[in-house]
Amino acid sequence: MMVHRDDAPHHAPPPPGEEQPLRSRKRSQGGGGGGFVNINDRLFAPLQGLNPDNVLQGGYGWLSPTDGGATLHPGLDLNSGGSCNADEGLSVVAPLAGVVRATLFWNGYSSGEGNHVWVELDDPCLPGPTWWHTDHLLQIAVANGQRLGPGESIGLCGRTGGWDCAHAHSELLTGPPANGWYQWPKWWTQAQVEAAYWNPWTWWEAAKALVLAEGHEPVPPEAVKAMNDWELTNYVLSTLYEWAGIEFNPDGGMAKTWVAAMRAGHYPGRPRTDDRVYGLGEGDGWWAEFDHGVLIYKRDGTMSWTG
Repeated sequence: MMVHRDDAPHHAPPPPGEEQPLRSRKRSQGGGGGGFVNINDRLFAPLQGLNPDNVLQGGYGWLSPTDGGATLHPGLDLNSGGSCNADEGLSVVAPLAGVVRATLFWNGYSSGEGNHVWVELDDPCLPGPTWWHTDHLLQIAVANGQRLGPGESIGLCGRTGGWDCAHAHSELLTGPPANGWYQWPKWWTQAQVEAAYWNPWTWWEAAKALVLAEGHEPVPPEAVKAMNDWELTNYVLSTLYEWAGIEFNPDGGMAKTWVAAMRAGHYPGRPRTDDRVYGLGEGDGWWAEFDHGVLIYKRDGTMSWTG
């Protein structure tokens, strides 16, 4: 068993008399329920009963100023139910498959994380390396080294660490925590936070795109809109090439054409061939076959996805 290190920077609850984020805002179920927001029973929002249109319900969001402005919040405070502690005791689950790397138990008096768990996600539908961290659990139900499937419970939502309102604080890191299991980015710049943590909204949309692509379903427009060209290329398309066993060039014409097709509302799917010369001699450009058509990229920069 491990307990809280008092010398580590942590996310301290507001002092007595000061409102916490949830106190001043009425929580409304408005579309939530007893189950989990999920994509194809394959990708799960971690907290049971979330309202998909308002997963925060007054909690801290991505890069919200916290700790009196000393910290940019590196994750999301997920809340469900119609009152401050309506979600206390509800299940918290792994978003994708992974392995439990640390279970840390609250000592009962230090402020901050409370009971918390670290999971190294290793699912094939990850947009990139991801370590998932969740805090304030009422109970921990897993052990170090335990393998988890998508949607498997790690414990129960709580408010340990000195918080008044139960919530599932959830972070997604781009690698193992450089400062240890009690890492908290107090006094970090926005650039430092963005380098070490995933924007949860972008991560979710990219993972959703890959889960759908895994089932040969098109990427929905909202996922395309949520990502910029670099993210579509490196979080989604690179994985489709990996699944197809074809060498990928993120700066090549096919990558540009695939993204342009997505922006135009056409989903090409996975590649079926590598890039091939288009035209006579050295060629006017390149073409490649994908699941749903042929993509063409010409030397003059024009593109086609109609074949």
